[in-house]
Amino acid sequence: MTLEDNALPTPRAAVGGHQHAADDAQHLEKFGYKQELNRALGLFSSFGVQFTSISVGSVLFTTIIVGFGFFGPASFWPFIIGGALQVFGVGLAVAQLVSAFPLSGGVYQIISRLAPKAQWLAWQGGWWLVIAHTVAVGALAVSMVPFIAGWFGIDDLSAGQVTLWAIGIIVLVTLVNIAGVRAAAVLNNVGVVAEAAIIIMVIVGLVVAHYDRAPASVLFDTAGTTADRPAWIAFLFGMILPAYAISSFDATGNAAEETKNAARNAALGTVLANTAAVIGGAVFFYLLVRAIPNVDAVMASATPVKLILDSTVGTTVTTIFEAVAIVALMACIAMLQLTAVRVIWSQARDRQMPAARWLHKLNGNRIPMNATFVVTLISIMVCCWSSLLTVLSAMTALAWALAYGVVVIVGFNAVIRKRLPEHPFNLKAASPIVFLVAIVWSVVLCALLVWSDWLRVGVGMLVAIGIGFLIYFTIPSADRGNLQREGIHD
Repeated sequence: MTLEDNALPTPRAAVGGHQHAADDAQHLEKFGYKQELNRALGLFSSFGVQFTSISVGSVLFTTIIVGFGFFGPASFWPFIIGGALQVFGVGLAVAQLVSAFPLSGGVYQIISRLAPKAQWLAWQGGWWLVIAHTVAVGALAVSMVPFIAGWFGIDDLSAGQVTLWAIGIIVLVTLVNIAGVRAAAVLNNVGVVAEAAIIIMVIVGLVVAHYDRAPASVLFDTAGTTADRPAWIAFLFGMILPAYAISSFDATGNAAEETKNAARNAALGTVLANTAAVIGGAVFFYLLVRAIPNVDAVMASATPVKLILDSTVGTTVTTIFEAVAIVALMACIAMLQLTAVRVIWSQARDRQMPAARWLHKLNGNRIPMNATFVVTLISIMVCCWSSLLTVLSAMTALAWALAYGVVVIVGFNAVIRKRLPEHPFNLKAASPIVFLVAIVWSVVLCALLVWSDWLRVGVGMLVAIGIGFLIYFTIPSADRGNLQREGIHD
């Protein structure tokens, strides 16, 4: 793996930020676009977009119950293996493709340019990412509700009440995103600090606190989850948690047109963030499992991490942890929403959406306001469709797996045929191996996710794909699949 500064024109040290902007705009023009969005993100913010989109510590804080439900405390092992496959397979492959095509739209743009005769597939890839990110927004909002409601002494919420709370969270985050990219960047940077803080605080707290640690054998305790299915199947289902907790690999790519020196910073930011997430998440998970006071009580709890921390570091400290985690999750929702908005905006820019001009329109802060409203509406509809966290997390992971599975297959063909444009982040000789691992893991993961709940997840995804085709064929026939990007906005 190399990071070559000379792969793209880069400004000399003596040249200021204006030269950076000029080089970015010139590079964008090579892909047929003019600079429209505001480039306000540097390497740290690019890292933050990805790290916050993952928010592995905060996500585990609220959704570790999904892993426990599949394989008990022993779900630590499928988390390690699945997380490694996610980050060092799919994550690295997508990072190389983002470096080659640093454009808003991510997967949609990559497939569109590498498979120009399959524009319908490129469009579907983009649509699957919209589904993944909007469902993820709904899933995270739902996962936060028991914690936030608990602060107000509200317990035993009905499904309808959970949905209303989740909608309120989504609307609140939307207000931040429409305020402008700088406001979103501030929330993003706060989210990075909060996410790092929650991981560090929990790790330090569990290491320093005096309590009776569970024996190492708890790491192999399936807690009765294998009573009605073979252990190897339960183990495979346990890999759904890391597929959900560590993904959104082209988040930095979707923000590339708002990132300085995007071909380098977007790819490097995502790799650094993915690596930090899988390492931090593994340590976080391990210490939580070793701190389990009673396996049966944890398995029966709706908030198992809270129960574990209450018994080890105390209720007051746990409440502080919760508050920091909620801040990080709010930033995570903002970044996931931002990513979905940029995909729709990118498709609308290419006239590959119904009402494309309306969806492509920017407000005074150069934010795709109308596309933001559409993404918010889809997220709200998802919450109304189901407030079951296991269903929402599996749907999210499946949509991501499908989109990234297709893009790594297309990318593998381009790598073998040496069809990728110059890109500073290059896996070189390791590229074919990494892409093959990513392809195999994506296929296995899609099968697992459908198998976990074929009706609500499998059929649900088919319905989403069907809706995508209906939307695609409402695009005016003169524009559908006809991408004449050069000068399209003149």
